[in-house]
Amino acid sequence: MLDSIALEGLKLLPKNLISRAMGAFAQIRWPGPFQVLVNRISASLLDIDADEARRDVDEYRSLNALFTRRLREGTRPIRAERPGHLTSPVDGRLAEFGEIDDGRMIQAKGRRYRLAELVDDGRLAGRFEGGKYATLYLSPSDYHRIHAPIDGRVTSVHHIPGQLFPVNPFAVERVDRLFAINERLISVMETAVGPVGVVKVGATCVGRITLTPDGLPPIQTNQPRQSRRRWDIDDGVELAAGDELGVFNLGSTVILLLGDDSFRFEPALERGDSLRFGERLGEWPER
Repeated sequence: MLDSIALEGLKLLPKNLISRAMGAFAQIRWPGPFQVLVNRISASLLDIDADEARRDVDEYRSLNALFTRRLREGTRPIRAERPGHLTSPVDGRLAEFGEIDDGRMIQAKGRRYRLAELVDDGRLAGRFEGGKYATLYLSPSDYHRIHAPIDGRVTSVHHIPGQLFPVNPFAVERVDRLFAINERLISVMETAVGPVGVVKVGATCVGRITLTPDGLPPIQTNQPRQSRRRWDIDDGVELAAGDELGVFNLGSTVILLLGDDSFRFEPALERGDSLRFGERLGEWPER
């Protein structure tokens, strides 16, 4: 009963507006001593571990700067010794992974949704049909930058505006097709082992998602009156595994789509595992 009431209340909330307001608040630069206090309280409440960050918690000039902190060099070794190795693009929890079965993927606890709805493009969905997927959830305490999971070229970017439901376990287990309803920003990479899609899913209080490499569209998500857009990048933007791809302004979810069904996940992986970016998710056979 309480779950139903909470779910209905969640549906009625102006989630996109709240998220834009949160994004604006996080950008405020408070006077020095007050900013230090805000940073320390936020780091404590959200259990942010800034020991690996390039700066001390007190040095960030806004909450957003703290949330989108960069890591010190060498803190995340990239476990990709050859082109067929796939690595985690983020720090987060492995929520689901497996085969794309008859165009469907598992959202949580047997709740399924369609690949074609997630990417909102039948032709693009066809490139991943019969392949594999992995869903990685980033909590607010996690490192918020997104990295290339493999060597390749980003050849297209797709922005699909939508809702901003939370992507925490409560919502994912109860809201049908949540990942296909929320706003998405998709980067499609051409690699030596076929197409790889990096689907960045928006969420409540994620002020925006941005792409960082030069040559990719300077889009900011969660803006008023946006419509669906696709950018094709003729020569592609070359990235190596571990290169930065984008930024979440607060935590969210990344869904990896793998077009070649010969991919094999690491045997020890289990749902719920905590992963760090650069850790190996699996591999394709050598060719």
